[in-house]
Amino acid sequence: MCCEPAFAGLTHPRCRRPLGLDGLTSVFVYKGVIKLAISRFKYQFVSDLSEVLVELFLTFIGEDKAFCSFASQKQVLLTSVPLYWRKKNWRGFNQAELLGRLIAENLGIGFLPDLLIRVKNTKPQMSLSKIQRKKNIKDVFTINKSLTLSHQTPIIIFDDVWTTGLTLKECTKVLKRQGFQKVWGLTLAYHTNDLSKKQDISDKEHMDRFYNGWWADIPEKK
Repeated sequence: MCCEPAFAGLTHPRCRRPLGLDGLTSVFVYKGVIKLAISRFKYQFVSDLSEVLVELFLTFIGEDKAFCSFASQKQVLLTSVPLYWRKKNWRGFNQAELLGRLIAENLGIGFLPDLLIRVKNTKPQMSLSKIQRKKNIKDVFTINKSLTLSHQTPIIIFDDVWTTGLTLKECTKVLKRQGFQKVWGLTLAYHTNDLSKKQDISDKEHMDRFYNGWWADIPEKK
């Protein structure tokens, strides 16, 4: 994927690869209130923010007709990017799994959090250069061989933020190498400078129209 905007999130014909995503949906720009909420949810363990983030996400996801069409397929499943077991135990939860479960429940589709297993404890991607990120994420995931699942099953793979996309791309490679034919990426937010392509809800006045100032209840960083 070239990461350039595409009609309805579908991968450009010129960018399609046998082991690549069939499409990508990201609802928000990673900035302002959304960035603040995701950061505090993810790094300060404010897990109560999950319901607020998902409710806001669901407000806009219906506008993406291609994603809604993909998600309405028979037997479609949503999975989430896994954390390494030691990190999940330390944090107490996997933010992608928690958000993904709520999204799947609200969309009325199946949720399978353990489809992929993270077999290496890697450094945080945000702290690395692009070259370092590629090395860091390589061969990190494997398929859960204890599960029996038809390769015809459409898969939606969820993560909280798309930055370079390397994590979701690596997960997709693992799934497609195992024979899964349809894989769609889904994230809350997209790290980009092109603000015209995503919902920009970075200011307080805009947020008030949706949640009557829930932003004021986000715990301050200590």
